[in-house]
Amino acid sequence: MARTIVLVRHGKAQGARPGLSDSERPLAPGAAEALAEALPRAFALLDAGDETARVWVSPALRACQTAEEVAAALDANGVSYATEERDYLFYQDQEAFFDDIEDTPEDSVIVAVGHIPFMEDVLERLTGECISFTPGSVAAVTLPGSPRAQVPEGDVLWYVRGPKVAKPRG
Repeated sequence: MARTIVLVRHGKAQGARPGLSDSERPLAPGAAEALAEALPRAFALLDAGDETARVWVSPALRACQTAEEVAAALDANGVSYATEERDYLFYQDQEAFFDDIEDTPEDSVIVAVGHIPFMEDVLERLTGECISFTPGSVAAVTLPGSPRAQVPEGDVLWYVRGPKVAKPRG
């Protein structure tokens, strides 16, 4: 058996504002709606079987808001899930992420919602592939062995580029 790891970059975020920490930045206007339209089609590609997907999410607001849309997409595709925050996704700690992966059964489905460059770096480390994650992009990887293998053992199952978000008029 192999683990399936789905990497999700959060949707388009609002820019930095004075008095607002990076972790407090929300999704941009229209981003949640764009994710709500795009993610069900992306997650229709996920073959989770009878497994309950583990959804690990960065505690940053924009990632949590994206994870809500991921949950709705999983629901729409009949995939059960459990969601947990993981600080290391915000702090981009690959070793902690790989520790968590290794602590899951070999047939697990893991959905990680986080940031770049973490998502791009992890994908490259697992598969050897370099793919640019625009906001809201999703990539699924099958991983038959350890995430720490000397030579990447994973394969990209599919990649869906993130949705465009219309700029507000006015």
